[in-house]
Amino acid sequence: MQHKKTFLLLVLISWIIIEGCKAPPITITQSQIEAVFTPGRTMRLFWDSTSQPVNVGRTGGPNVYDFSTLPFVMYDSSEMFSVSQIPQLAPRYPSNAVAASEEGGTVYPVFSFSNNKFYREGRARLSSATTEWYQHIIPADEWLRFPVTFNTQFSQTNTVVVDTTYVNGIPTKTSADTGSGTKYVDGYGTLLLPGGLAFKCLRMRLVASFPKTYKSFQFWTREGAVVLIDSETSQPDTGVVRREYVIYFSPQTRNQNTRD
Repeated sequence: MQHKKTFLLLVLISWIIIEGCKAPPITITQSQIEAVFTPGRTMRLFWDSTSQPVNVGRTGGPNVYDFSTLPFVMYDSSEMFSVSQIPQLAPRYPSNAVAASEEGGTVYPVFSFSNNKFYREGRARLSSATTEWYQHIIPADEWLRFPVTFNTQFSQTNTVVVDTTYVNGIPTKTSADTGSGTKYVDGYGTLLLPGGLAFKCLRMRLVASFPKTYKSFQFWTREGAVVLIDSETSQPDTGVVRREYVIYFSPQTRNQNTRD
């Protein structure tokens, strides 16, 4: 009996040591993300053009989210600007917003920070001197709520309004589409990327409300490296899923020691 008690005690001690060594989930602050999405910074954009299923990992944590073997290809290098620096955008988006210049300065995703939130304001496409396209998300999509912490969630309803085929400053076509969804910060751990990069991360899952069928998985880091995976609500929340695209963007290449 004494041996049994000793064995159980050793098991208990081992369990306490193992649990104590588990890395706790990180917290992502506004200042960390704002430092990345600020005028003058450059964002590198990568995508996996294959259609192979991808493992989005588990909820809870700590987990390892391994995307290091995906065939990412760099397709753009995007510089951040204040919307006030771009005459076509300045009157259409908040004065404190920033825009990423993509595809040779023809496409501009627009973001802003306020009220402890990171917003997606919309997107602009300036195809030529006489043809323009503008998307506005109303109210602006709350991409993140700060501080971003594990095991939180929030919901939102937005209307996406698009004014397209601008000719000489006059819109010839307008559309609007309303949808809602819920975002769950449901996992945490280590994000592995090509080139031996490793970052502590939080996993966020966005699930659109019926009748929309959109689901996405996002892996956010304090350093600004982010993986976005587009899928459908019919796919599972964990493990291997069918996906539409996988995008990875990052402002830097240095490795972050995951034990920090």
